[in-house]
Parts: sequence; structure tokens; C-alpha cells
Amino acid sequence: MELAFLAKKWLGSLLLPLPLLLILGFFGLIMLLRHHRRSGSTLILLSLAALLLLSTRPVANRLIAPLESQYPPHVVDAGAEQAAQDIIVLGAAQVADLSLPLLSQLGQAGLVRITEGVRLAHAYPDARLILSGYAGGEGRSSAELYGAVAQALGISSARLLMLPEPKDTAEEAAAIAPLIAGRRALLVTSASHMPRAMTLFQSRGARPQAAPVGHHAKESRAALPLYSYLPRAHYLERSEIAWHEYLGSAWLRLRQGP
Repeated sequence: MELAFLAKKWLGSLLLPLPLLLILGFFGLIMLLRHHRRSGSTLILLSLAALLLLSTRPVANRLIAPLESQYPPHVVDAGAEQAAQDIIVLGAAQVADLSLPLLSQLGQAGLVRITEGVRLAHAYPDARLILSGYAGGEGRSSAELYGAVAQALGISSARLLMLPEPKDTAEEAAAIAPLIAGRRALLVTSASHMPRAMTLFQSRGARPQAAPVGHHAKESRAALPLYSYLPRAHYLERSEIAWHEYLGSAWLRLRQGP
């Protein structure tokens, strides 16, 4: 199982835009050096053009917006009869470097997820906070870091349920679904990741309510200067996040079948 997990991670990483397009460009360079000038030049130009486009704001937003718009933000209604009983925060990448402040040990995705989880926990004071995510060789899991952040921000340890074993969303859904059976649960994860996460939870018979956070496709009401349309690394990262989710959804459909 561990070998299959690592193989999946390696393949998924190689199929992301930057390594994939660099590999295509490298093959184009080899073909060019071997005097296949037309084919080599075409590959190089295509890879550079794709990399350029994916690094621009309009393309990046167009890729990620359909993912982020599938589930609306959760509106807190603490006085409702159907108040949340569980708040689930899915794991994300972290670096358990004790020389850094606690919040700096979390990646951007993890930081916004646990912040939203804590906000909802304060809004629903009777809800249990389920924190997930494994260590990934860091020595301290996402779940444990989330727990430390939650307690630092005023959540009692008695309300926390930490699950440090699940390595990905599929394992998180398998572990958490039995815990929330018959209960009203909120699922907190990145907005772009929410469609795939909800599909995985539903495949396990769980029906949590989506509470997406960490939206990337934000449209300003102000007129944007022309330089905001220039290629930038963070727009490429945005395209990569969307690409990763599309790949993950395709893999999920392939495994589940028609």
C-alpha cells in the first residue's frame, strides 16, 4: 500500500504543469539537437506557450473558478435547530519545524483550513472538531499541528478528535465517515478541493455540509492595472492547484468506473 501511495504521488507530481511542460520542452530540445528541427521547435514553443498562459491571471482563474464555485460558503446560524455537531478539517502539507512559530509550520492551505475550523468551532460551541492529516515524514502530523493551533486559539482539548493516520482524502473519508454517521457535520477544506472531497465522503455514505475556504479566484471590483495580467509565479501555482484537482477527479472516476 505504501509503495502504491508513493507511486501515485510521484506520477501526480510529474503530471503537474511545470514538470510536465519542462519535460516536453526538454524532449523538444533533444529533437532539435538531433536535427528534427520542425518537431523539436514545435514542442519547445508549445511548452513555453502553455507555461506562459498558465502563469496569467485570466487563465488561472478560468481553470480554478469552476471548482471553487460548486459549493457556496457556509453561513453560520448558531441559533438554528440543526446546528453542527461535528466540524471536520482535512489535512494539508506542513513542516514541523519547532524553530518556527506554530502558524508558520503550516502551509497556506492548512493555515486557512484550521483557521476556518476554529472560527466555526467558536460559532458552534457544542460541536466536536475532527482534525485529520498524517505526518508525511515530518515527525508531527497535520492533525497534531491543527490541534495545537486550535488550543492556542481557545478551543478546549476535550472537543478535539485527532486522526493522524490518513494519508490522503480517500483515507480521510474512510476513517471519518463512520464517526459522523447520523450526525450533522461540516466539512472544511480548500474550495478547489471541495468537489473531490465531497465525492469521496459521499462514496462512503457520509453527507457532510460543505464549508469551503481558501478561495483563489477572487474578482476585484476595482479596475485592474494592465501589469496584473503579466505572467506571475503565483498564477502558475493557482493553475497547478486546479490541474491537480482535475487530475485527482479523473483518477477517481477511473477507479470508480461508469
